[in-house]
Amino acid sequence: MDYGVQFTSSRKFLTISPIVLYILASFYTKYDPTHFFINTCSLLTVLLPKLPQFHGVRVFGINKY
Repeated sequence: MDYGVQFTSSRKFLTISPIVLYILASFYTKYDPTHFFINTCSLLTVLLPKLPQFHGVRVFGINKY
């Protein structure tokens, strides 16, 4: 995406939108521990691959070829 250039406007949008959804989901579930844990796991699953340190890294060999 964006030829590997970090922190473009589209990457910023795709990083901020899951965070906003996470905050809204946590608020509307009244910070229930079960939902909070599930939301945190899903947020980390979405955000970690977007970090610059993971550019070009293949987790568990997925999409290796």
